[in-house]
Amino acid sequence: AVVSTQSGHYGRGHIKKKKPAITQLHAHAPNSWISAVAAIKNTECFVSGSNGGTVKVWACAENYRSMECIKEIPVVGTVNSIAVSLDEASFVLAVGQEHKLGRWWSDKGARNRIMVYPMEVQKEDEPDR
Repeated sequence: AVVSTQSGHYGRGHIKKKKPAITQLHAHAPNSWISAVAAIKNTECFVSGSNGGTVKVWACAENYRSMECIKEIPVVGTVNSIAVSLDEASFVLAVGQEHKLGRWWSDKGARNRIMVYPMEVQKEDEPDR
């Protein structure tokens, strides 16, 4: 389970413990809220969005003691929702000028829109390009 805080921290929980097993401090830009999180089934990866202008794809390290940002996608506006497609070939972002639950801030340069990004998964037998 992945938990996030309003202060921009992440935690990866464990089924048998109440406290997070891993904590990632300041996962997004300073003073930005983590506003959306989506897990990718059967993997150790998840996608997160904030009002700080980025969407990040995270992976747990092999020893489950740390998290690493493996991809960062710039967006303009607040990420209000993230959904992974059923075939896990892409993820969909709902981006808006304001947060979905209130008008704490407004980014007039942003447009309310839906964005689709393909998952870029490299097969084990393919060489790096």
